[in-house]
Order: sequence, then C-alpha cells, then structure tokens
Amino acid sequence: MPQATIDAILKADTALTRRYSQHDLLMANAIGVIPLLRELIVLETSSKADARLESVIKHQQILNRLLVASTQVSSVAAELDCEGERADRLATYLDQYDTQRIRRLTLLSIIVGAATTVVTTLIQSDNTSKVVGISGGVIGAGFGGFAAFSTSRIIHLSHQRNLLTDVWEQNQQSKIYPPFVWYVLNEKTFSNSNQYSVIHNIRQRWENFVLNDSSPQEQALYFGQGGDYKADDFHARANMLNQLQSSVRSINQDLHSLALALAR
Repeated sequence: MPQATIDAILKADTALTRRYSQHDLLMANAIGVIPLLRELIVLETSSKADARLESVIKHQQILNRLLVASTQVSSVAAELDCEGERADRLATYLDQYDTQRIRRLTLLSIIVGAATTVVTTLIQSDNTSKVVGISGGVIGAGFGGFAAFSTSRIIHLSHQRNLLTDVWEQNQQSKIYPPFVWYVLNEKTFSNSNQYSVIHNIRQRWENFVLNDSSPQEQALYFGQGGDYKADDFHARANMLNQLQSSVRSINQDLHSLALALAR
C-alpha cells in the first residue's frame, strides 16, 4: 500500500532525493519500492564482498514491482476499454434503429405527398380536390414531423461495478481500482498542472464537455447502479470511459520514467 505522504522520508534521506526526482519517488511510493530503493543505494556504495550480488537482487525485485504495476494498469485500462466499447455498441444499435425509423417515416411522407398530387390531379371536383390535398399535406407533414424527433427507445443497463463512480465522487479510497492506480490518480504531481489531482481534472472535463448541466437523474444513471439508457446517454458514458482510460494508460509513462532512473 502506498504511504499517504513521503515528505518525512525525503527529508530524512537525502540520498534518495539526490538520485531520484520527486516525480519518480512518488511513483516509487505508489508501487511500494521506496524501502528497496534505500537499500539499493546503500548496497551500491557498500564495500562488502557480496554487495554486488545483493544489489542485483534488489534491482530485480524493484523491476518485478514495476512489471506488476504495469500489469495492473493494463488490466484497468482493458476493463475501461471493454466498458466503453459496450456503451459504444449499444449507442450504435439505438442510433441505427433511429436512422431506420427516420428513413421509413421520410419515405412514407414522400409517398403520401406523391399520392396526394396524383389524386388531386385526377379528381374533377374542386372541393374534393382541396380536401384531399389538405389531408394529404397534413398526413405527409405528420410523418415528416415524427421523423424530426428522436425515438424514445431505451436499453436497460445495470453496472454493479461502475468504473465512473469513484472518479465522480472523488473518493479518497477505491474498492474498484488497485491502490497503486488510485494513488496516482489522486496525486497532484501526476497531473499536467500539478495543482489538482488527475481525477479532479477528469471530473472537470466531464462537467464541462460531456454532461453539460446534466440533471441529478442523469448523474444517478451514469454514476449509480445503472438504469434506462437512451442513445445519447450511451454516447456520454462511452466518452467518459474513454477519457478515463486515456488517463490510466498514461500511468505507464510514469512507470517508464522510474525504470529509466533506476537504470542510470
């Protein structure tokens, strides 16, 4: 488990700060290898006969932790990708249903309009012709009007394991994400601005560019146990999952930075 803060450790052990950047040390704390790094530094300056062998062993232990951490990142990213893909497929299904509905209504509107034109041409009575023309126009306009509105077709989706909830609620601990991943997402140093955590920035993007003043009911749908989704709801969910996946995958770059520092 990562420690909540490493300030005391860094002040007490300047050898770490001379060798590694704060960014790399925070990542080391995230994967729990700071004790190993301290031992490695001691071994590298030791004159003991077996110090070289012990140093190689410590080095390998740290690399193993890095590998496990990278695997966890890939696992979380794969789950986010799977959920996002599912939301995309369901949205596409509803979009296609709506497209077919619009096509049928538009075709009916054209047929009614054409039939009305033919009938009014054949009818000799002026009054009857007007009635038929008006009726046909109203019916055709009705079909066209219905085509202008999206369908209310829905799909019920339940998500007991909602990958969006902890990010939206800004929880300090997560029951879904591995502690190492959640630590990184909550640490300001790993964000571009270094002012707010990664999950804070993600939520801000959701609020500004995806949710757009969504209602409490919509928020309960996205971040709760699920419910009845329309096509636009699925698109919004897929968008949020994809943004989150991108942020999780970027953790591998931070792991790579620590690996490079270790190799120096």
